[in-house]
Amino acid sequence: MRLDDTKKHRLSLPFHISRKLDISKTKYWLIKISGILSAFLIAGILCTIFKPNTFIEFYRQMFLGVVNPAIPVRSMEFLYHFGLLLLVALGLSVAFKMKFWNIGGEGQILVGALTCAGIVKFLSLTPMHDAFIIIISLLGAIAAGIVWGVIPAIFKAFFNTNETLFTLMMNYIAVGLILIFINVWNPGGSQQFGTLTRGVLPKLWGVDYIFALIFVVVVAILMIIYIKKTKHGYEIAVVGESVNTARYVGINVRKVIIRTMILSGAICGLVGFLLVSGNSISSLNKDIAGGRGFTGVLVAWLAGFKPGQIILYSGLTAFFSRGSYWAASNIGIEKDYFSPIITGIFFLAVIASEFAVNYKVMMKHPMSYYFNKIFRRKKAKEQEEALEATPTDPIAVTGYTNEEPAA
Repeated sequence: MRLDDTKKHRLSLPFHISRKLDISKTKYWLIKISGILSAFLIAGILCTIFKPNTFIEFYRQMFLGVVNPAIPVRSMEFLYHFGLLLLVALGLSVAFKMKFWNIGGEGQILVGALTCAGIVKFLSLTPMHDAFIIIISLLGAIAAGIVWGVIPAIFKAFFNTNETLFTLMMNYIAVGLILIFINVWNPGGSQQFGTLTRGVLPKLWGVDYIFALIFVVVVAILMIIYIKKTKHGYEIAVVGESVNTARYVGINVRKVIIRTMILSGAICGLVGFLLVSGNSISSLNKDIAGGRGFTGVLVAWLAGFKPGQIILYSGLTAFFSRGSYWAASNIGIEKDYFSPIITGIFFLAVIASEFAVNYKVMMKHPMSYYFNKIFRRKKAKEQEEALEATPTDPIAVTGYTNEEPAA
């Protein structure tokens, strides 16, 4: 094929995408809010497809599933799930901010939960007071999360390994460890650890989740202060911007990587503790993290690693997840499948709004240009087909021959 033919058949898009250099805060938030509202609209339409005439009822049940004065435990469950996701996203965001792609939040949560459950199981056999069991299991869960976070950090700092693959693979190791220990502790094959009777955070005023939420609030405030107001938070930002610049100004990059992953792993280990001991109905199993380690990645990234937006997106994600779960249950849709679909739609809508915030799509020519171009191509094709159908034998075309006519 000749070069001209290559250019002729090259795909030419009728538009080009360019990055927006600046955008006003008003326009920024209008685009973001439009994305969130579009997710609400699509969710209602999808519910109507599954169950006709439920468009308005879906929204009513969705809000009642999160804030229902008649069933206050649902509000506490929403705050609990919101708080845990917020902690995971904050813990992962500090690593992401220094360009350390910690995809191992799920595994760090799981080893924290496993360590907590193991400590509670064995200390429950002793006469030790519940308060001491809770403190020891809390410290053990945090230590386990730190170990699971520091291992890939050391390899990254000293051997420049790929932290994305390293942390991802450690998630599967954590799942395997939980399955092994549950089979050892409960050899019946049920893959269930059993509900804890000791080492659980007590109810306050007869309401569950209160102490877990206190942990969430305190840690979240400390994390925000750490990121925005401390020297360590500044060093994380500098390392994320440029490793060479960080070294030039005297920052020990290896130390920052390891220190930051200690913090990230500790918070994820704390989440593992709150999943096991944070309420009176939890138990250890391989699905206890509930995908929060991966969802936290999306939340942190969509928020641009900014604490304020992490709080916003964590709350919206929990609202879509828990609200659609209870709405589907009350309307009569399979809730275990419908809720993840609605949450996924929310993320897609927010990602689309993020694209609209950062990029603009511009047409290369007016639409009339493309209609004329299509018309010209069609006309040229017709002429080419007519030319191919024309006989090429000169005798057939002209009737002329060099032979002498017969006498």
